[in-house]
Amino acid sequence: MSAYCPKCGVKVKEGGTDCPLCGYPIPNVDGGKKTDVHPFPTPENIYPAEFKKIKKKILKSITVIFGLAIIIMYVENIYLQGEITWAKYSIASTVSLWVYIGIFLKFIPSKYFYLTAASVNTLGLLFALDYLSGSVTWFYKLGLPLVLGLYGFSLIAVFTYKYLKAKLLIYIGVNMIFATLYFLLAEWAISIFVTGTPQFLWSLIVGIPTFLLALALIYFHYYFPGDIKDEVKRRFHI
Repeated sequence: MSAYCPKCGVKVKEGGTDCPLCGYPIPNVDGGKKTDVHPFPTPENIYPAEFKKIKKKILKSITVIFGLAIIIMYVENIYLQGEITWAKYSIASTVSLWVYIGIFLKFIPSKYFYLTAASVNTLGLLFALDYLSGSVTWFYKLGLPLVLGLYGFSLIAVFTYKYLKAKLLIYIGVNMIFATLYFLLAEWAISIFVTGTPQFLWSLIVGIPTFLLALALIYFHYYFPGDIKDEVKRRFHI
């Protein structure tokens, strides 16, 4: 690109310092050193990493507190009674609570593993409480079916949400049907353990209205006009 004198307009050599005609100093606009322009840094979300560090610090603090609590319970029980009696239940519950806190802090990445870990921890606690009483009596007949039933229905609820999250009324209705089934399972297990025979009383009292309401929600989703459904969703915030 040719250079020209800004005063008289005479063509001059590039990089010259003065105009040969009028002596006007020619600015060097192309010969200067170019400064590299650094692009704006790519945004990076550092919240997950920072939050994970915070969660680890919280878990470490809770571990120290719970460890001291276990030592205190053990020493106090030995000092007062000369043997471990009530402390074994408290220690088992404290350890289980520590595991629950670790689970709730989401060190387990998947929601399915989250439910599985919580269920296994619950089963471990119930078995420990039953075993520490001297013999395993109620765990297999009562604790195991109730926890496994709740675990199974929770997995179904999580799995169906992926497919029914756009159809919220159907999702709620389906889970209410499963809740009705769990009521029946719970009373069945409890009645077998207490009386030796299956009985269904309160589960029907609670389950029948729940089941009918679930059917009403499913019917409401398919057969009610869209404007009425939108109005109901707006009023009930669903």
